[in-house]
Amino acid sequence: MHIVRVIVVLLEVLLLFNLLIVVHELGHFLAARWRGLYIEKFGVWFGKPLWKKTINGVQYSLGSLPFGGFVALPQLAPMDIIEGKADLDRARLPKISALDKIIVAVAGPLFSLLLALCFAVIVWAVGHPVSEADSTTVIGYVTPDSPAQKVGLQPGDRILSIDGKPV
Repeated sequence: MHIVRVIVVLLEVLLLFNLLIVVHELGHFLAARWRGLYIEKFGVWFGKPLWKKTINGVQYSLGSLPFGGFVALPQLAPMDIIEGKADLDRARLPKISALDKIIVAVAGPLFSLLLALCFAVIVWAVGHPVSEADSTTVIGYVTPDSPAQKVGLQPGDRILSIDGKPV
């Protein structure tokens, strides 16, 4: 049973890690769209694509190695230099300002921070686990021939005070 719990925890961590990847890359993607940059690809995970589809000139993909994501922006980072090929003529793309570069670069970490803030608000709203021993003053069980039974305590009784101090 312990191994099942370990597997469940690993899957939960993988799910949260991938949520962070998608949100972070979505920040870069949306900022690039907002600033009018040409977006060549948006991918989650690396490696050979398991799935890909081109919509409105952007190739969306899901890779085979769950270790990150990317937004290919030829105006910021020319991938043809790295990969040795070019799908478009970069010289025909409009030049972008330093401010646009900064906005796109900062948007990913900003979205990551906003996701962390959302998680913090959820944890704050839901609260933290409290031991039932700390959260209730209702007696659940009385051991036979115990001092509690001798003074008349029974299961279901509620403790209102101890030595005159409310609990």
